[in-house]
Order: sequence, then C-alpha cells, then structure tokens
Amino acid sequence: MKTARPAIALWLIFLFLSADERLVRESEPLSPSDELAALHVTDGFTIQLFAAEPVINKPINLAFDEKGRLWVSSTTEYPYAADKSRWSDKSGSRVDGSVDAIIILEDTDADGAADKVIRFADGLNIPTGVLPWHRPEHHAGCIAWSLPYIRYFADTTGDGGCDLREVLYGPMGFEKDTHGMCSSFRLGPDGWIYATHGFNNISKVAGTDGHEIELTSGNVFRFRPDGSRIEIYTKGQVNPFGLAFDRRANLYSADCHTAPVYQLIHGAEYPHFSKPEPAIGFGPKMISHTHGSTGICGIVYLDRNIWGTAFNDHILIGNPVNSTVNHDMIEYTGSTPVAKQLPDFITSDDSWFRPVDLQVGPDGALYIADFYNRIIGHYEVPLDHPGRDRKRGRIWRVIKKAGVRIPIAPIEPTTANLKSDNPFQIRAAAAKLREKPEAASINLLHNALRSAPESDSHLQHTLKLAVQAHLETFPESFNAIDQNDPQIARIALAVPSKESAEFLLDLGHSDDRERITHIARFGSETVTQRLIRMHTMPNRPAADQVSALRAIVRGLEEGGINPRSQDLMSQATSLATILLDKRETGGGPDWTGLTGTNAESPWILQKRKCADGIETEVLSSLRRGERRAEQRTGTIRSKPFPAPQQLSFYICGHRGVPGQPAHEKNYVRLVDSTTGKEIHRTYPPRTDVCQPVIWDLTGLNGNTVRLEITDGDKGKAYAWLGLTRIEPPLISVTSFKRGNELDEALTFLATYLKVSAPADLRNRLSPFLPPAPPTPPRQISEAEKKRLDKQITNRLASFDPQKADLSKGKSIFKTHCAICHQRNGEGGLIGPQLDGIGKRGTQRLAEDILDPNQNVDANFYVTTIVKKDGTTTAGFLTAERGEILILTDAAGQSHRIPKSEVEKRQTSTLSLMPPVFGQTLSEADFHDLLVWLLKE
Repeated sequence: MKTARPAIALWLIFLFLSADERLVRESEPLSPSDELAALHVTDGFTIQLFAAEPVINKPINLAFDEKGRLWVSSTTEYPYAADKSRWSDKSGSRVDGSVDAIIILEDTDADGAADKVIRFADGLNIPTGVLPWHRPEHHAGCIAWSLPYIRYFADTTGDGGCDLREVLYGPMGFEKDTHGMCSSFRLGPDGWIYATHGFNNISKVAGTDGHEIELTSGNVFRFRPDGSRIEIYTKGQVNPFGLAFDRRANLYSADCHTAPVYQLIHGAEYPHFSKPEPAIGFGPKMISHTHGSTGICGIVYLDRNIWGTAFNDHILIGNPVNSTVNHDMIEYTGSTPVAKQLPDFITSDDSWFRPVDLQVGPDGALYIADFYNRIIGHYEVPLDHPGRDRKRGRIWRVIKKAGVRIPIAPIEPTTANLKSDNPFQIRAAAAKLREKPEAASINLLHNALRSAPESDSHLQHTLKLAVQAHLETFPESFNAIDQNDPQIARIALAVPSKESAEFLLDLGHSDDRERITHIARFGSETVTQRLIRMHTMPNRPAADQVSALRAIVRGLEEGGINPRSQDLMSQATSLATILLDKRETGGGPDWTGLTGTNAESPWILQKRKCADGIETEVLSSLRRGERRAEQRTGTIRSKPFPAPQQLSFYICGHRGVPGQPAHEKNYVRLVDSTTGKEIHRTYPPRTDVCQPVIWDLTGLNGNTVRLEITDGDKGKAYAWLGLTRIEPPLISVTSFKRGNELDEALTFLATYLKVSAPADLRNRLSPFLPPAPPTPPRQISEAEKKRLDKQITNRLASFDPQKADLSKGKSIFKTHCAICHQRNGEGGLIGPQLDGIGKRGTQRLAEDILDPNQNVDANFYVTTIVKKDGTTTAGFLTAERGEILILTDAAGQSHRIPKSEVEKRQTSTLSLMPPVFGQTLSEADFHDLLVWLLKE
C-alpha cells in the first residue's frame, strides 16, 4: 500500500513532522520502566505507569465511566483497514484474527496501576472514539467507532463482556485514510455526543430521523446516543483530533495543521485547504503559536479546581511529533479565550513517546495514551515501512493533589441574558437562539451584536451566527431589522434566499461585487432586472458597469441561469467598444506596459516603507507570493506630462545579489516624449526601503516628458524595483490601479463575448483573452523515475548546511513556492501552511521538492475536466458555488466552469506540480531552499 502527498509549486506534507529531524526514529524501543525514567514533568507532579503492553497494544482514545474505570481503544491493525474478506458479517462487527479491542482498566488496590483488565469488545477494526454509555436495561456499555460504523456495544447479561453490537450510524468514510477517521467521542452536558471527523475522508450519514449530513475531511459533529439524529457542529479544520469541555460547556478541539487548539463556536466554519472564506468569516482563532509542530493530538481543559486555582484555565495538548505535552494558559478578553504559551508540561528523552490522547480521571490525575512508536506520521514513509511498531503502547498517570472538583453547571441560556453585562451569559443565550430561533428575538440579537466589543471576537461571531439563523428561519425578519447596520448586510450574504437578495438590493446602490453576485444568484427575476438597471445606467463609468456586469454574470451562472441574455450581451458589446476605444486612443490608463492580460507582467501596487518612515503605495515589479515573481521583467511607461522645474520621487529595489557587482538592468529614467531622448536615469538603491531622488529639470522649458520604469533582471532573487511619491503629482503611481482594472475589464469582456461578438470586435478583444490553462500532468516513465531518484541521492550527498545561504533560500521560496504555500504569515493558501515544516528532515523534503509524484495524497489528486467544447482543464477542485465548479490550476489561476458545460470529470493520482525543480533549481539554489525550509 502506498501513501500520498500533495504537490503544487511545493506540496510538502504537513500533518506530522519529525521532532528530531528524522522521519523514522533511529533509537531503539525502551522498556516501560526505562521510558518512565526518560519522562520529565513540571515540578510538583509525578508520573506513574498505569498500563502497558501486552495488556494493551496501541492506545488511541481514553474515557472514564461513572465507576472510575478507564476505557481504552486499542489496535494492532492500524494503519491498515481489515479487508472485507475477514468480516464476520456485512457490517464488519467482528474481524477474523483481529486483536483490536475496547479494554476496561481498573486500579482496584489504589496503587496507581491497573490490576484488573476486561477485554470488553474484541475482534474490532481500528477502534477509536470510545465513550462509556449504556441504556438503563443493560449492565455496561460504550459507544465507539470500529470501521466503518459508529456502534453501540453492551453487556446485557452482567458477565462483564460485550454481547450486543449494534450499528448506530454509518457507514462512514475510511477508504482514503485510516489516519483521519471518527474519534474523540465526548458526552456534552446537553446529552449530545461530540466527535471529530478526520482528514481526507468523506462521510454521508443519517440518523433514524432521516436527516442526512455530509462530512468532508476535517469537521466536528455531534449525535444522539440512541441513533436518532446526527448533525454537523462546525465545518473545517484539517484533521481535528481531541475534544474537551470547560466549566461553561464551551467545546475545544485540537487540530493537526491549522492551529493547535480552537474554542469551537456552533455553526462556525474554520480554515481548511483552499476552503473559501464564508461571507460571515471564518470562526476566530484563540492561539497564534504552533508549539513547533502541526501534529497535535488530544486536549484537556483544566478548571473547576482540578489541580487547585493556580491551574484553572490551563490547557494541555498532546504533541506526538515532538514527544511532548504542551501547556497553555488561557486569558479572556470578554468571552474570547487567548492562549498564552507556557513551558512544556512533559518532555521526553525517548523520542518514541507519542501522547495521542489525554484525559483527567475522577481521581484528579492526568492519563496519557502513549502510541509508543518509531514512526508516528501517517504520510512521511509508506504504510508498510518495517519500522512501524504494531504492538507496544503505554498509559501514563500524572499525579498532583487534586482540588475540589466542581460539576459543570452551564449558564442558563435565557433570551433575557442578551441584555446582560456578562459576555458569557450573552454568548450562551445567543448560542441557544442559534439552535432554536425565536422570531421575536431578532432585534435583541441585533442590539447585542452592535454592543459587542470588537475585541471579543468569539462573542461577535456567536451573535452573527444567531442573527443568520433567524434570518434564514424567519425571512420576514428582514423587514423588522435595522437596515442601516453594515454588519447586517454582511450577514445577509450568508443567507441563501430570495428575501436576502431583495433586502440587499433595497439597501441601494453598491459596488460590492460579492453583494451583486449574491443578488443575481438568489434574487427573483424582478429583482435581477432591477439590479441590472441599477448598475448599467449610461451615466456610470464604463469600467464600473463592467465590474457590475461581471458580478451579475457570476451570480446568474451560480444560480444555473443563462447569463447571456440579449440585454446583457448587448450591454457587454457596447462597453467593450467604449473601453477599447479609450485604451487605444490614449485616453486610458496613466501607465501602460505589457499588452494583453498582463498575466506575466511584474507590475503591481504594494505597501512599502520610505526612508522618512512613511508607508505608502509603491508601483513595484515584485508580485510577492506569485510564481516566478522576481524572474518577471518588463517596462512600464507613464503618459506624457509637461516637465516641471524639479521632479522628485522615492525608489526602492535591487541591482543583483548583495555582495556582487551592481548591474544596470533595473532603472527609472525620464525621456522626451517626442524624441525619445533620455534626460535622466536612476538605479535602485539595493534596499527594500524607498530612498529619495531629486532631478533638476531646469532648461526643459515645459517640454513634454514621460517616466519609464524598467525591470530587466531575470534573476531569481534581488531582481526588482519600485517607485512612489512623485512630486509634483503630475503623474501618480496609484493611477496604475485604474489602468490595471481596465485590462481586467477587457479580459472579462473578451471571455464573455468570445463566440458572440461581431468579428471585428472579437479581433480587437483577442489580445485580452486569458492564456490557456497549463497542460494536465502526465505519468512519468520508469527511466524518468530512476533519473529523479538518482538526482535526489546526489543532491543530498552534496548537501552541506554550513555552505548554504539562508537569505537566498528565503528568496527562492518566495519565487517558486509562495504562490501556494504560506509560512510565517506570508504566501498563498492554495496548499498547506508550512510553519514547522523544518522538522520534516532532509530526505523527505528533497523528495517532495524534486519528485512530487512519488506519493500523492488522495486529498490532492488532480481533477481533470473535459468540457463539451473539447477543452480540458486540470487542477484542484477548490469549491462548488451552486452550478459552478471552481478549479485552481498549476499556475495558481482559478477557473469557473459551469456544470452544464462539463462532459467528463475524472480524478488521477498525479501531482499537479510537474517534477521539474531539478532543472529549474540549480544544485546551489536547491541547497539554499532546503536549509531555509529546515530552519525553524
């Protein structure tokens, strides 16, 4: 069996990173007693061994019952799902030869170690998510996942073992990834069972009430223990694993990759790969640090004086990648929690220590499931790697004298609490009203939202979700709510109804494209006609009309409505003629450069600082975060203007790599607009900070001149320049934006009118048609595969970190990788964030860079769409908006494809990134990039 990993620009796998820079631990396993000696815990605590192999094998989830017994899900089958040929029945309730089990451990003599063991349910298939619970008529039982179902296991006879196995929900997804299945079952104070749905799998499941949900990759969901109903609690996150409630019944999750911990808000959406941000915004974060790893498992919230008042509002998180238990203290801004990093609670000298789940027992001790293993990552090496340990596992007990435990007493969520001064009471009331809207409460909610401090992000988001639920449930609420609040307009964009469309239209004219698109998608025919008339008034600037037309067309497409009506096409034809005439007669932009769509133009407006401390817009040739940014070249010219007595400006940029002789490829010059004769020339100052320049133009007697900015350096780093703050303001760099928008408008019109415009107009628009999408990836030959393997070996053999250049590596990353990947807050988010990637190790990083097709993860397979007109587009299917598919190609370009135009859609196991970095990166550049990626 092969694993998979994604690649586009630089698809580096992320879910687990190697703590000691080796994918496979080079040490040998220790005995439980020797591992205990290698564990170090915060002062004031001691660690005991509670249980170990062979009593248990690989523990995944822990839970306590009302008798104080510890229930453990234990596996040796992981990471392989048992083949169906081994199933004893059609639901797979038992697997032939499997020793996977749910085990009950009890310390009957109070010495801190388990001395009574009950194999409650055996023959299972990678059990996770165990939760002790049983019906009144049964003696004992639990609800747990054993693929592919959430099941109820019960002891009906009183002999201590399970004799009833009943399917509650499922089947649920496991086929793509046994690493990301259902887990972390927690009984909430409301009687629901809360659980996580992991990375990569897709599950469509319903309760006996018929309500069906679809879970795609990371989600948190909840279900009734009787099998009656299942619901999505929050959407998003990449691979949540671990849930915990605090004393206020707030729910926290640990998540691999996006952030170590979230306080979850019911109904909120959280970031996921390429996931578009919802109109209401992503649920807010509570943590800004990563604990040095994205592989986070298991979470405990300490409060209720479990360890005394000094430990109230502290969080412990299992970090199996770094072999630590991380520690955070929670501070509140209103009702919003903010995590402050503390020194690790537990560290280990044994890198096999893998804390995957944490639970506080009724005795006040912390119990840790240790998946003890040479390899923790599911992806870094093949699943059949011989180094994977399949049998060893430990459970540790961490002791501190417990305080007095206070039972969870949730705040009573009454509507009256919306007027409270206590932000926690307001949140509780809003959360309850989101679940059970009341028509009369809409204005109370709205008033609470307007009064909520901006700093209390969790309260604000909870109130927004509650208002959204009321507007969806009671459409007439749009007539009762105050229309003057811009927050309501934003929330209305999250309400998919004709009432929301009419409400937004009645607010009056707006150039907000998202609003226009929403109205066109959901509005009635009458509303749509009003919208079109509002935005196509002849007295409005043509560029503004095109912007609105583009948004209207998008909305109609997403609603499955033909966007090429006679009126819209006629309007588009007229606007195209006007804008082409404007551009071609010189009445267009103040700055002109490359023709066509500017797809490869380097020019862009961006914020930069000047030497006098002012930050301003700079016309720059560095499109930060885009592919081959510094390798792009070009000249941009201003329109002619009369020469003043003196001309000043600020300039920034580079003339080659620092320490090497300066070249003359990048410069700003002033030329006579009639003769083309050069009057002045200035080179960039070799710094990112803009420096002042003054030209004396005495004697030009008002001759007409123009500015030219040239980036002629094709280098991969230190190969750009920028200009700003021209005085006197006869020409402005900010006017570049208007010119760029003109070309964008013509690109849209060229595409929209591609087959219907008159022939002469089509010819004039043809330079603005977007480039064809990149060729779909192809399978590489055996010979090419051998060449790549040899290249990886050779480049690693010559790699010397001491000789590599960190600063160059950073620049190479920006040029080649940042279009898709973000690190330290910079770059794109098409692919996974790379914070913490340095702990992956040289071997794996080299493979990911040079041979991205080696193991492509199923979540990142390439989708190829063949349209009915015969054209083909390949990329990642990043979103579906109504009747539109949105595909992102290898160049990072987004394509909107109507479902009605799709002839065939297929998925391949290839990476979207071609294996060409061995040719595009020299050996030295590769080493510079590698050392920068390895650096924390």
